[in-house]
Amino acid sequence: MRLRILAAALFVVCAAAALLAQSAPPIAKLPSTPARSRLRVSPAKPARPAGPTVSFTPSVVFDATSIGSPLILDRDWHVGITANLAAESPRFDDSAWLIRNPQNSVPEIPDLDANSPGASSSSTGKSEADANSHRYTWLRLHLGLAPNHGPISLLLELPVTQNTSVGATSPGLNPDVFVNGRQIQPDGPHGNDPQHYQQISRIYDLNLAPSETSATLVLRSIYISHYSSQTNLFENRTLLIGNPADLERELNLWSNRNLLERLPRLVYSLMLVVLAVFLFILYSAQKGHTEYLWLALHELVQAPIGFVEYAGSAAHLDIFWYAAMLLQLVLISAYLFFEFLVAFLSLKRRWYIVALRYSAPILALAGPSLLLAGLGRAIAILIAVIFIASFTWVIGSFLFIFITLINAALRRNFEAGLFLVPIVFGVIGVIEPIVNSIISEETGKLSQSPLTLHAGPIPIHFAAFGDFTGILVIVIIIFFRFLHVQRDQERVTNELAAARTVQELLIPREKPATPGFEVDSVYNPANEVGGDFFHIQTVGLDGMIVVIGDVAGKGLKAAMNVSLLMGALRRSQDRSPSKILESLNRVLAGTESFTTCQAIWFGANGEMIIANAGHLPPYLNSQEISLPGGLPLGVLADVNCEEARFYLHPGDRVLLLSDGVVEARQSSGELFGFDRVRHFSQQSAFYIAEAAKSFGQQDDITVLTVRRQTKEMAA
Repeated sequence: MRLRILAAALFVVCAAAALLAQSAPPIAKLPSTPARSRLRVSPAKPARPAGPTVSFTPSVVFDATSIGSPLILDRDWHVGITANLAAESPRFDDSAWLIRNPQNSVPEIPDLDANSPGASSSSTGKSEADANSHRYTWLRLHLGLAPNHGPISLLLELPVTQNTSVGATSPGLNPDVFVNGRQIQPDGPHGNDPQHYQQISRIYDLNLAPSETSATLVLRSIYISHYSSQTNLFENRTLLIGNPADLERELNLWSNRNLLERLPRLVYSLMLVVLAVFLFILYSAQKGHTEYLWLALHELVQAPIGFVEYAGSAAHLDIFWYAAMLLQLVLISAYLFFEFLVAFLSLKRRWYIVALRYSAPILALAGPSLLLAGLGRAIAILIAVIFIASFTWVIGSFLFIFITLINAALRRNFEAGLFLVPIVFGVIGVIEPIVNSIISEETGKLSQSPLTLHAGPIPIHFAAFGDFTGILVIVIIIFFRFLHVQRDQERVTNELAAARTVQELLIPREKPATPGFEVDSVYNPANEVGGDFFHIQTVGLDGMIVVIGDVAGKGLKAAMNVSLLMGALRRSQDRSPSKILESLNRVLAGTESFTTCQAIWFGANGEMIIANAGHLPPYLNSQEISLPGGLPLGVLADVNCEEARFYLHPGDRVLLLSDGVVEARQSSGELFGFDRVRHFSQQSAFYIAEAAKSFGQQDDITVLTVRRQTKEMAA
């Protein structure tokens, strides 16, 4: 799709340039260049030069007296090249011109101005210089009409396939139509200015009075040297004359065929929108996969191209606007596909990737610059620079994409190999119309591609197979990636479930016997497994050790570190809080992880010794305990933790908590904060944990309260 549309955009740009050239100031005859063409301009036969307008009787007349249904004007056309504008007149002598039947190719067209110095001056008084400002290819047909005929119109019908193929023989520019010396404007969209729109089949009301029994029909198109379309007017058009109502029915049939011809592309565009929406949803579910975002944007930008093409083919878009929109959409989609491929294959930041990425903004100027065509020499130079830079970028990106995908496929990347299939189909889709064009040029007839299939009245070209293959490849890749992600998620879920089971065994769920102290604890992990931990261990009747900590990070890695630390705590025989923290620090050595931790010795005699390693300070009877600072465990290989000593009176209460309480956050961004902790510090551990959870839990929440019992309660 990308290659074919890019070729279409370039084709339309060339057509716009040709239109600009036609409407430009007078130009000299273009220099001859070798080209594959049937056209060979030769001097006119010396029998009679193209002379001034005189009254004469045509020797060859097309019999149109029996118009009952549309007649095809397929013979007796007089063909010539001249700058003499009098050739539009019915009285112009064309008896020396070549008579052409459309089914036969024209080996040469007489150049009526050659060897006729004065022939280009007309009876209208135009100077020779003025007359030679534009040279035209003329086709003249003398019609014989029945007396008292009804209204008569002319239909210039283009082949539908010709109107949609990029590489096929060009139909040339819209011809001017004259009847009996009067220029006729076509019906239909923008009939007053058809040259600025893509060619479509059009009806021309000849406006002939019933009493007129003869008419001279003249078609005129600008002459461009070695431009073959001026000799294949009939190969690319069918000219019919008849009743306006009959021709209107023919035109409606043509419009229906044009819609059916483009129906696969329109369906493809709608499918791109659906695919883009699905990819956006997929990206929102898996934010880490930016390739889904780039691909969604790529499909979303490509989706309007089919509708823009259809609007252009129906002459609803000015050819410059059509070319600008088509070219801009194609270039933007090319950049988005480049970014998708970089993310898709996780490519490293190489110099050529950086060069393509930071030179891409030039692409945004290609479409708008085309709308400035014809505004002066400086603008023309600017447009040329932009187009050369954009063309260079496109060639570079295509080589990068093609080589990168081949290289990835050779490394057995199944997904990259799949993407090569629609690209190869796209190349064939570009080459196919070019080959058909060459065959058409050689044979003089439109060539029908053997690669085109028909689904009833709907033709399906090979390029459409490339389009739908691209969607199929994306769906297959997403499906296999989904299965891969699903398997990974199941594996991670099983691992997390196993880690949670281990964690539940390590972290106490029931209140241990703590003689002389009342301990209350709550642990609410934010995810399936948490990074918080606590440990309570009594030492006979002498007292107990309480350790609380928070491992940095979340998920399986944090859970494994918790298991590591809890195992070390259960094996430890130390009573000293500082020694406990130092031993835990040695356990974390080499794990590239750090942990905030706090160890407290609660003596039966009321002694409280605290060693802190970056953890939140505890609260004693609603007052925060001031402790010396300390680094978290795992930051340094060797640490010496300071100890702080306090005394607990019977009834005193100590609150220990993790930062998940303080950092609970509402949707508005407000934190639970230290003030609320201080306010709730006399409440139970369960109350404090639930208050923080309902406020907006963001991290694991752990709350412990330790109260020294009075002698009566202890007894």
